[in-house]
Amino acid sequence: MFSACRDRGVAVEINCRPERQDPPDDLLLLAAGIGCVFAIDTDAHAPGQLDWLDSGCSRAEQFGIGPDRVINTRAAPP
Repeated sequence: MFSACRDRGVAVEINCRPERQDPPDDLLLLAAGIGCVFAIDTDAHAPGQLDWLDSGCSRAEQFGIGPDRVINTRAAPP
């Protein structure tokens, strides 16, 4: 599945919701290792839940995923 995402430029979601933490570490490492791009998502349902973004950014950093591979760090198209 991750190969198909990579080959088609489809982002893999890093879910920041504390009880979710998807994908699990082993699969996040696999996706990062084969060159996938990612979207960091809080899955927020209330304004205070936007604070979860830090945990997703930390997970990305932990697995060597830089901002250049996170689609929601990019500027919006004109």
